[in-house]
Amino acid sequence: MIRRDGQRAVEGQGVVSCTEAPSTTISSTTIRIALLSDSALFRSGLHRLLSSDRSFLVVGEITAPPMREALRSSVPQILLVDAQTSGALEICRELRLNGVRPWVIMAGADGHEGWAVEALKAGVRGILSKTATVENLLKAVRVVHQGEVWASNRVIALSVAELAARSVNPREGKLAFGERLSAREQQIVHLVVDGLSNLEAATRLGITEATVKAHLTHIFQKLALRGRAQLAARYHGRLSAPSRGARRPVLDA
Repeated sequence: MIRRDGQRAVEGQGVVSCTEAPSTTISSTTIRIALLSDSALFRSGLHRLLSSDRSFLVVGEITAPPMREALRSSVPQILLVDAQTSGALEICRELRLNGVRPWVIMAGADGHEGWAVEALKAGVRGILSKTATVENLLKAVRVVHQGEVWASNRVIALSVAELAARSVNPREGKLAFGERLSAREQQIVHLVVDGLSNLEAATRLGITEATVKAHLTHIFQKLALRGRAQLAARYHGRLSAPSRGARRPVLDA
């Protein structure tokens, strides 16, 4: 379902680790949130707003990539990203393709519809403009945490139109998936390009994580790909098939 949008810290290597509240104040309904911005003002402002609601817990502040280890250690469910951060969309694509799974909300967006559509394609689940209110922010976090999308009707309509256009013009690159991959390998491809991690794909298919990794290695070998990013690009038709004399790729399952 899609909805409409109308203490002490220790710094190091681009991460500010926030001291968590005592365990007695944390319930199963608490939403764990991490913040990403190179602006201390942005982070402190959002931290203060979110901390005013007992159902939210800010578990970390990240100032710059890389962020994988910070996310794994703090285990946030929502990542609030400053839309003005350099390379913000690339950061989201990297998270999605590598199976790191806090839902991402972009905050402080300029309101450009084309950029918002690209953000959704990159795996962003919520978009808050610079004019969004505090009420919008709190609602967006709850909506995205429930597995829904927070964006304007116009942006949703443009995204749906693009998906519809793509479905009636299938990419040639997808032909290789049906010709070269087994049924199980095709299932894994669909899950991986949809952003699932190896463990999530394994759970979905009822197999082990090691089996998923082995299948991915075979998939990369069969299609001469270097990893998840190229797999997604080939699947969506943004990467041409290599020549037969191409060198064996370096694999990243």
